[in-house]
Amino acid sequence: MIECQRKLLGDKVRNDALFHALKAIITPGCTVTDIGSGTGFLGFLALKLGAKHCYLYETSHDLLTLSRRIARANGLHRGCTFVHAHSRNMRSPMKTDIVISETLGNFATEEHIIETMNDAKRFLKPEGVLIPQKLRQYVAPVTNDRLWKEINIWDDITPTLDFAAAKEVALNNMYVKTVRPEDLLIPPPPPLTPHPNPLPWGEGKWDSLDFTKKNTSKREGLVTWIIPQETTVYGFAVWWECDLVPGMTLSTSPFARPTHWEQIFLPILSPITTKKEDRLTCAVASDSNSRTCLNVTWKTTLHKGKRCIGQRQELRKGMIFP
Repeated sequence: MIECQRKLLGDKVRNDALFHALKAIITPGCTVTDIGSGTGFLGFLALKLGAKHCYLYETSHDLLTLSRRIARANGLHRGCTFVHAHSRNMRSPMKTDIVISETLGNFATEEHIIETMNDAKRFLKPEGVLIPQKLRQYVAPVTNDRLWKEINIWDDITPTLDFAAAKEVALNNMYVKTVRPEDLLIPPPPPLTPHPNPLPWGEGKWDSLDFTKKNTSKREGLVTWIIPQETTVYGFAVWWECDLVPGMTLSTSPFARPTHWEQIFLPILSPITTKKEDRLTCAVASDSNSRTCLNVTWKTTLHKGKRCIGQRQELRKGMIFP
């Protein structure tokens, strides 16, 4: 658990963005709620920036104990109320001027940020400010075989054994990988732009959320590309952009500054060879509700005139082990 916190707090891009987002909205004497507070970093920043009091909600007893020690060591303990509970289990929460929750994953919604932010509005005063505010998710075809080769070791184990069943399971998984710009067929939308539309052959954004409104945990979108040159598609890269407050955005784009988050690689079952002017579509869907935990499906279709070649994969099919 401390290793996760080390990665978070060692990410200067993340920390600077969150600091400037808080600085932009904190007023002297305001109150703050930090949901999923971890070590208490965001709550402590808020107090240093002039907040009067911060309520820190954390499900881990060990982390809450650690954050109390850090608060006392920094003379901030009198401005803190530590709550050992999941925020969604609070019946009558104290309402504050600002509610912040940094519960983003490599796959943006894997830590249930949609459900958390839907519920977080109960903690907010009228006219209060929610952080983060918006989220966009992107997808782009991967045409470099580098990531595919890392995953697909099953064909080369031994000529005397057939591991096709294991291969199918492996290819129904998503993988946290460092995706490089040169891995992609098509340059994605430039990072940090609220309404990017630079692709004449198809928009790369498959999902968009406004956390100030109620959102369903079931997300889906379809992206289409007209292939600009002959190539082979090995899967898809997925990343996100998140507006903390207007003018302050975090991004996991392969073209953005690196963070502790990485991109997601969705392999396909069999590489697809394309020709110029072929039409490629990717339908992505996810469900991050508490009962499901997380399920992702991706359907790939290559349209070659009237002929279609399709593949469909599902994360649930790849999660056969506890």
